[in-house]
Amino acid sequence: MAYTKTVWNDRIKNSAGDIIQEGTPVSAGNMNKIEKGIEDAHKQMEQAGKETVSLPYGLSVLNSPNGSPLDIQIEGRTLISMGNSDLEGGKKYVLADPKTAVVIDGTTYKGVSKFEGKNARPTIIRTANFEGKVAGSTLENPHISKRTTFNDTPITLLKPSDFTIEVNGTDGGYSTLNSLNGTLSSITMNKPYIVNGISQELFSFNLIEEVERKVGRIPGSTVTDKIIWLKNNLNKLTFNWYGFGTGMGGNKATVKFFRVSNSSWESTTGGTNSHTNSVVSKIAQIITGVTNYIDDNGFVHFLAHAEASDGTAASVVNTDYADLDIELKSNADFYAPRVPLYEVPQESYDKILVEWDAVAVVRRYPMIEGAKSLQNPIVTVEGGNLLPPFPEWNLHAEASVISPYELEVSAAGLGRNNYVKVNVVPNTDYELICDTNGSVGVLYENEDKSFTGAGYTNAFPKKFNSGSNSVVRIFVTNYMSPAGKYTFSKPMLKLASVSSSEKPFVPRNPSYLYAETILRGLNNLNDMLYQDDGKWKVLKKWEEVLLDGANPWAWHADFVGYKAIKVADAFGSITTSTNTSIYQVTNHLGALLKKLTTSSDLELNSAAAWFGNITGNAGVADVILTVPDILTGWADSYTPTSDEIKAYFNGWKVKAVDGSNKPTAWVSVLDGTDAPTQTLDYVKANKAPNYTGYRLLYQLARPRVVDITDKVEGSLSVSGQVQVSIDSGVVVREKAIPKVSTDGLYCCINSFNNPYYVGSVPLKNKVSKFLFVYKNNKIDNVWEFFEDGKGYGKQRANISLNDFDPAAEYYVTYLVWDKETFTNKPVNVKASYNTSIRSTVDQMNEQLADVKSMASIHDRYLYKLLLAAKANGWSV
Repeated sequence: MAYTKTVWNDRIKNSAGDIIQEGTPVSAGNMNKIEKGIEDAHKQMEQAGKETVSLPYGLSVLNSPNGSPLDIQIEGRTLISMGNSDLEGGKKYVLADPKTAVVIDGTTYKGVSKFEGKNARPTIIRTANFEGKVAGSTLENPHISKRTTFNDTPITLLKPSDFTIEVNGTDGGYSTLNSLNGTLSSITMNKPYIVNGISQELFSFNLIEEVERKVGRIPGSTVTDKIIWLKNNLNKLTFNWYGFGTGMGGNKATVKFFRVSNSSWESTTGGTNSHTNSVVSKIAQIITGVTNYIDDNGFVHFLAHAEASDGTAASVVNTDYADLDIELKSNADFYAPRVPLYEVPQESYDKILVEWDAVAVVRRYPMIEGAKSLQNPIVTVEGGNLLPPFPEWNLHAEASVISPYELEVSAAGLGRNNYVKVNVVPNTDYELICDTNGSVGVLYENEDKSFTGAGYTNAFPKKFNSGSNSVVRIFVTNYMSPAGKYTFSKPMLKLASVSSSEKPFVPRNPSYLYAETILRGLNNLNDMLYQDDGKWKVLKKWEEVLLDGANPWAWHADFVGYKAIKVADAFGSITTSTNTSIYQVTNHLGALLKKLTTSSDLELNSAAAWFGNITGNAGVADVILTVPDILTGWADSYTPTSDEIKAYFNGWKVKAVDGSNKPTAWVSVLDGTDAPTQTLDYVKANKAPNYTGYRLLYQLARPRVVDITDKVEGSLSVSGQVQVSIDSGVVVREKAIPKVSTDGLYCCINSFNNPYYVGSVPLKNKVSKFLFVYKNNKIDNVWEFFEDGKGYGKQRANISLNDFDPAAEYYVTYLVWDKETFTNKPVNVKASYNTSIRSTVDQMNEQLADVKSMASIHDRYLYKLLLAAKANGWSV
């Protein structure tokens, strides 16, 4: 029961004996209320209480009745994209992407759907559009739309290279193109109208980027190689345009596609390439032979235009939505598949689109490249204030930071805006407060970085609901007020359910947990990260190994057209060789190999795997793979040596043989390029470029516990209602190599293709967001983070050279940008917290004992280390 104070009043009479104040009655109700309060207080102080909840991926709200440490258990999971694998009959599959369709044995499944396999490989159809596109950037979306000028409208159809203006806010921008919603991108012309002027909008799609980002990697090391692949592996392109046009003679809109071979605009032969409707209507243009339509950069171009102006009526082309369906051939040989198409157990299959709606399915089954497990999870618990200090905001040039939470703006005019982006839980009430003589605003950020307002105010608290948005921008500004001095202090954004009296101003102080570990799991049998006796541990149930040239390969058997190759006595023991649920093998293309129940089945399958015990040696297991001769390059009757087998598993295919069919030269199995050194010694020891290799994931016969305390950073706590974030893909304290700018004024971390930082070494992974920069071992808060397209990924870090210490070592903690190449999403996370003061005190006592024990152990190790140092002549 929440405490509410009762004000007890005396019964008071005046001198005449009249009652002027009625006393509070000593009633059973009031006494029982007192007793209930005493009972609740005793429970808080005397009884142990703990609650466990499941936390979803992303942001959520957790409500703890009092302050408490937060215990976390995170289960692993492994997903394997089936985009280039055979879908076995009788097995269950899910497609979790609204913009992808697959065709299996003549049946098309589009968007989020589930189905059974039919012993066939899927044909992939990918829909490219302008969702998430940011003008001037190709990081978020590689496609581009351009338009004709409003003032000097051309009288002929422009070639793609002649367009110079990217769509922007004056014509509606990309936010009007990314969905079919009645919001128009209007390309018009200004008066006086140019006679015969034709308003036009160009839609250019980067086929290389779309395929490699959303379908799989294209074999080849150059753009030319990849264009050749596109021409050989694309079956059909279908451009879908929704809009209408006006010009002389009334309504008409026309759509065409660009033929690169003769530099002209064309339309589908025998099809409809125009309409005369006055409302949004669809025009589809189909290209079945793509060879002549892909330019030297991998783009294909489409044009929508209106009829020309006669000088009286303007030429206007209105676009509501546009997309491109990219259909691959059924045997397209891409590798490292990214299609979110996965095999699922019956239990999950039954929940898909029943208990889990389409949004939940997409969240649970994200796009990943090849086979990925959960790597480097991160948990963040916000405190009472979601707003960082002002030095972390985007500040106007006329703003000065007085203290971390005090800002002064000497405004020379209107609208001196300062803002910060904050992640919020959708459909949740928030409250904003600030001490200011200016205004504070809340804007919702859209996918294309445009934003819509929730209004400005100087009356607090300001309450708002986040709606469907997950990001808001908080502004402090003079807005429409005149020039002058404006101050902003103690800004605070919090959940509206927490009253201001309960939470006076506090700075942002989140608690966090970073764990550098890989957590695997299949068939609802998962690795688990947990804390025990103050140490972080992983209950490990799976092992993953790379089946490359470092393994002791041997020939096993020869069949017509293929061979069986094995690694014997190299892996952990298993309980039975007929249980195919305990392992998975993917080949060098990322395709899942068929799993055999017995080794005798090898004779019937040319691309399969068997995992079991064939040697009879106890405590170990063997893996046998069948590989087609056409893939290895070995002659049908040839028995390869162990070194020649190692060469294949390093990514090399035989190119030439001698008179005895013995290999003498090799090429990359991925793209056919020659090995740089044509010797067996080279290819058996070195991998082909971009080759990732075969991988084996298998279940351990007995789970084992691994202490990873040295790989975990941070500690979590909750108090009241708080915002919690569950994510993965954090890189902790990677050593950075700052680079001084060519003008000698600044220093940068993670610069990429930036002429001001020639020779800069980027970080190991593309950066989505920097969390901390460390100078030696301390957080260095003077770095600024920029999203200007000049970093490796989304962000780079910059500092004035005056603040840079060349003698120091710098480290960074950041979130990875392209997570599909790095990690999976955490979907099974349990959080436990105390519901009584007694439980919290008990747990803190236990944790204190754990810390003291660990400190005493460290003291002993340190003492022994000092003795060893002295024995070696060190001065300590």
